[in-house]
Amino acid sequence: MSNPDAVGSVNSSTDVPTMVRHRMVLLATVAAVLLYLDRICMSTAAFAVAEDLKIKPADLDNVLAAFFLTYALAQLPAGWLGDRFGARWTLGAYIALWSLFTGLLALANGLTAVLLLRLACGLAQAGAYPVAASMAGRWVPMRRRGLASSVISVGGRLGGAIAPVLTIQLMLWFTLGGGWWDAPVDAKAAATSWRPVMMLYGAVGVVFAVLFVWRFRDWPQEHPGVNAAELSLISQGNLVPAATTGSREAPPIVPLMLSFPMWMNSFVQFASNLGWAFLVTKMPQYLNEVYSTTQQGQGWMQSLPLAAGIVGLFLGGAFTDMLTQRFGLRWGRSIAMGLSRLLVAAALLAVMLMDSAVGATLCLTVVGLVTDLGTPACWAFGQDVGGRHVGSAVGWGNMWGNLGAALSPKLFGLIVGTAGTAVLGWQYAFATCAAINLIAAAAAIGVNASRPLIADRSTHPRDTSSGSIAC
Repeated sequence: MSNPDAVGSVNSSTDVPTMVRHRMVLLATVAAVLLYLDRICMSTAAFAVAEDLKIKPADLDNVLAAFFLTYALAQLPAGWLGDRFGARWTLGAYIALWSLFTGLLALANGLTAVLLLRLACGLAQAGAYPVAASMAGRWVPMRRRGLASSVISVGGRLGGAIAPVLTIQLMLWFTLGGGWWDAPVDAKAAATSWRPVMMLYGAVGVVFAVLFVWRFRDWPQEHPGVNAAELSLISQGNLVPAATTGSREAPPIVPLMLSFPMWMNSFVQFASNLGWAFLVTKMPQYLNEVYSTTQQGQGWMQSLPLAAGIVGLFLGGAFTDMLTQRFGLRWGRSIAMGLSRLLVAAALLAVMLMDSAVGATLCLTVVGLVTDLGTPACWAFGQDVGGRHVGSAVGWGNMWGNLGAALSPKLFGLIVGTAGTAVLGWQYAFATCAAINLIAAAAAIGVNASRPLIADRSTHPRDTSSGSIAC
């Protein structure tokens, strides 16, 4: 019996495609669960962190924004590293590093330490999705990349949905001990209870990083569990011939900067993350200031939009693949992105009409769902046009998207802080975010995934979904 983890030649023993590609996608999905668990736990525990370390509200906004700043700026180099060295060691190292930085938060003794560790965590997490997208480009057939992208992204939303409730409950457990489940609804976690939670999350991530490196392989042809039929299936429909080794080229900065569709996709992602980041950074503050909800209530309510995102991602992956098969890449990605932005704008405006925490949360749950309706199209766009630079193409769009996320807590905080009352300030903030998403819906018209970022003029592969020549 052959060793399924040994590097070797492709298995050609059967004409039925093997299923190794699904296991590789599963590993990336679990990594995404941990990614969001470590990302969102800080905003959920922010009230305890601020109390424990005597951090002012404005400084707390800086901490929440710091993560997204380094996360955004490191996207392109992280994508290049994935293209150059493959996902196995690159993503494995990133998982270990962000988990280590999360665990070290337990030892933080002041604002500076928390700020530096969140900056470092953002830097390490920057590699997750660009490298995972590069992996999907190597392991998944083009006609299924939208679905694969949605499955991996579902892992992130699952981690995000778990994080608020799990973090609060763990904090209460460390505060109240074995009887935490009998605690009154308004029970408050101790100011220091966030520390063991961070240490626990970090330890789990380091263990998974070792597992990932052990089980993952960068290329289908390196895995002896992959037969010739699966290898052929994976390569079907590629706009450019599939690479077999890492690209030694520098990131294609000039083509990225000169690509109008890439800029339009980047703005769509910027607007998308501007509103979505509110859900993972400022939503507990909004619920407290406007509706005076309890800590446990905030945890459950913050989880709902992220849980709805799971549904949105599954629908979005199938939606963009269906549109691509019906209308071709040009409109298959564009329509999915634009419709998502329109629905987000409508849901944000609806929040302004609500007069209860439940009503507002339901509207924000729609925001989470329809935001992720367009996410698979954004990821698949980078895979469609990236060729041998998938990681760099995805990293470029994700960089601009997460600059929007970095701006989000500062923008919401500034608008709310300068308004006459908190309630009025939040109304202004939602209106501003809705307007930006309407502009993004128009920008989505300019997204054209049928043109490779760098055309391979020697082969002129066809776009099988639209029948046109890719150039």
